[in-house]
Amino acid sequence: MKPWLVAAGVLCLIVWGWLAAFGWLEVSALCHIAIDVELLEGDRSGIRRAIMLVRNEDPLAYHRLCRYVDRILEERCDAGDPQVSKGDPALRRAHDAAACYVKGSRLIVMRPQPDGGERVVRERAEALKRAAAWSEAFWTGERR
Repeated sequence: MKPWLVAAGVLCLIVWGWLAAFGWLEVSALCHIAIDVELLEGDRSGIRRAIMLVRNEDPLAYHRLCRYVDRILEERCDAGDPQVSKGDPALRRAHDAAACYVKGSRLIVMRPQPDGGERVVRERAEALKRAAAWSEAFWTGERR
């Protein structure tokens, strides 16, 4: 066997492992979504379980998620937005939301939830469906 072929195979395995370890990767559906969480406190597995629930229960929403979302970030929805004033009533809604879509991007921001129980996974799955629909609406020019 040629050494460059072995090196290419090892490189492919390393890239595949990296993508699968830090995100959601399903090669058969050509779906990769990066998942950014806090290193020690984040719940990457809970987000993966929510994506798996969407995949199993709603294939159309899963296709929408794969096509219109590139990254899921676990952080409060209102964190770090300099355009939001402290007295804005939308700030409270954003703070309490399970997930937010950052308009004009392919990013979903999810509220950190340390308890990864079944109720939280289902809530996150529903939030992912809604946010993916908002992302699709932006990129296709639909009004929602």
